[in-house]
Amino acid sequence: MKDYLPLTKQPLPNHVERSFFQAWKRTTKEHGYTGFMAMPRFLYRRMMDHFWQVISRVVPYSGIRIKLHRWRGVKIGKGVHIGPMVTIDDVYPNFVIIEDGVSLAGQNYILTHNKPLEYHKLLSEAFLAPVIIKKNAWIAIGVTILPGVTIGEGAIVASGAVVSKDVPPNVLAGGVPAKVIKEFEMKDGVPVGFKKYYTPNP
Repeated sequence: MKDYLPLTKQPLPNHVERSFFQAWKRTTKEHGYTGFMAMPRFLYRRMMDHFWQVISRVVPYSGIRIKLHRWRGVKIGKGVHIGPMVTIDDVYPNFVIIEDGVSLAGQNYILTHNKPLEYHKLLSEAFLAPVIIKKNAWIAIGVTILPGVTIGEGAIVASGAVVSKDVPPNVLAGGVPAKVIKEFEMKDGVPVGFKKYYTPNP
């Protein structure tokens, strides 16, 4: 998707339409498509985005997955690993920033928007917010990252965690919802005990 909105938290309208045409018309406008053939162009882009998302989940090589997600609009740095069955937001992939050296182990979900049904709108707000995964963070198997979260540099998120709030740098976090389990002792910018395996980016 093209960058049409600033990468900050912002409200989304609550809508429930029974008509596909009405929903198509509204979402075309919401996503910044205007002018002649705006609706067909938006529909084609959404179909291609979904297609690349499906393919990226099953291809057997991280480099291909990264390229497909970049085509979708995800901002991905250098030296990143993306494992199998990783799902990055279907509607707003350009709101995801993955910095250098990040590892997504697999079966991860990264969401950038929350849009409850009409009868749930009093319980949960509808909003869009970026997800940022900082340098050298490690996201283990089965982690879900919710909208608006920043994962700090060098942080590790344990398997099965649901991350609803920011994770500080250089910690181990886990649980539902995720909480800090351990802080890593740092020396010369490197976690103690990681020296022989870990090389920080210059």
